[in-house]
Amino acid sequence: MKRILTAALACAVLLAGCAAPAPTSEAPASTPAASLPEPTPDPAPAPKEVSLEEWQAFMPADAPSFLFNSTELALDEDVLWPEQLELFIPYWEGTPEEADAAFGLPAGSFSVWEDSYYSPVEGTIAIHAEGYVPPQTPVQQVTVKVPWVEFTFNRSAAYTVPAALDRQAAGAFAAAQYFLSHHHGTHHGLEPCTYDEATWSYTATEGTMYVRYSELEQFLGCVFTPEASGEMLGGPLAADARPEPSLFYQGEGDTIRFMMSDAGGDISHCGTLYTEPTLQPDGSLLFWQLSLHLDEEDENFVGWGQGRQYTPVEAYVIPVRLVLSETGWRVAEYSLSL
Repeated sequence: MKRILTAALACAVLLAGCAAPAPTSEAPASTPAASLPEPTPDPAPAPKEVSLEEWQAFMPADAPSFLFNSTELALDEDVLWPEQLELFIPYWEGTPEEADAAFGLPAGSFSVWEDSYYSPVEGTIAIHAEGYVPPQTPVQQVTVKVPWVEFTFNRSAAYTVPAALDRQAAGAFAAAQYFLSHHHGTHHGLEPCTYDEATWSYTATEGTMYVRYSELEQFLGCVFTPEASGEMLGGPLAADARPEPSLFYQGEGDTIRFMMSDAGGDISHCGTLYTEPTLQPDGSLLFWQLSLHLDEEDENFVGWGQGRQYTPVEAYVIPVRLVLSETGWRVAEYSLSL
């Protein structure tokens, strides 16, 4: 099985703690430090929750608007609900046994994914397991509207996200999906734009989402954590320099320069599900996105349409982590999987 993994984002973890207090005078001088009781750290103050409107106020003057609607959980029109799925996780930071527990599978279900198309990053392994019953997590629909752009296909897009997310968290996650889908994932770039043959680079022009680098930087900083947005921004670029792929640079006069690229999609993709968001000890929200796929080697698959229906058998799994900052939830970990 081969999948296209795009726009992988860095995971940001917030840690809080305090220094251990000095031993009291009653403690014998000969008592080894290791035998003293562990001090209980004071809890870190909880960040203030931010409303959707307060969060949007931190964005550039041209900022997306969001429309929220209740919706029923459903797969694509020609897709039947699967009874079980085989899960594929290309970057798992724990052990297979910990994955069994995380996904509610019997011990020994997950094993190393030997024929993984992906090369796991340092500190992770690729794993897979059969027999997973897909979750029926309630969802809501969030429509991201960007009405000032010139091309109609970039003006709005609707996404389903877990219903448990509040409006600001749901808006941030939907905005992340919009930007990655339209400008930094299956496609990288901002249109309309001009092309410079000498540097193989494009410069955003009026009619695109943002034409000033500072505004793009401000928008991404409101949607993603600094670590995640930093992986999309390259900073100042000399006039005669060529951009690196998958980065947006600051050109002369606060313009946005970049290389244009397209990664494409996967015809076997047939829907997306989520697990329930859960609050983590560090205060972040974590849930899993399941990208459903048909078996690429199934000879019965002859394409979509023509009144045919298919049942997905595989799910490509990626984590979604949101971190609450002083100015709202930010997407710390997410990547497209189509």
